[in-house]
Amino acid sequence: MKSWLLPLLLLVPLCSQAASTPKEIRARFSQFKVGDKTICLDDVTYANNSKMKVIENGFVVSKRKNALIYQSNTLFLLGNEVTVNIKAVIESKMGKTSFSNQFKQAMIQVEGMDDPARAGEKAKIIQSFEDVISDKHNETPYSSVALTEKGYIITQVESHSTTISECYVTPYKKAEAAR
Repeated sequence: MKSWLLPLLLLVPLCSQAASTPKEIRARFSQFKVGDKTICLDDVTYANNSKMKVIENGFVVSKRKNALIYQSNTLFLLGNEVTVNIKAVIESKMGKTSFSNQFKQAMIQVEGMDDPARAGEKAKIIQSFEDVISDKHNETPYSSVALTEKGYIITQVESHSTTISECYVTPYKKAEAAR
């Protein structure tokens, strides 16, 4: 699932808004600074019309020309009893027509599936996670990104699901010296 990629989510607005231009997205991307925080609220709708909520928070830990490295903590709510928590360090690079994202470090924790009868379901979740982090062509096209006043919205339509990620960016503020 690509929706929990912070840099992309940092640039996404509301679905009702038109996609932003690559120039606008690059300009916003270049404004990010180390320490900037993001929170993203995702709505995922699957082909069978079932829904899932995802909450991601993270912050920029490093910046280079055309690249951000950020740390994120993502919580997938899979019903009343099951949650998946993913902690990751992700590098996001700007390309001509899309962002590419690569996991540098990642860890998954699945809660609520300790019953041996659910081992197969848990294994599928972990395998899906491994597939995402090993994907070297994990890209989000600029056409799916809409900038908002306080962040961005990313809309992604895949064969099995549609994800709408609404993200809010809080710039890093240095603490003032005690007087």
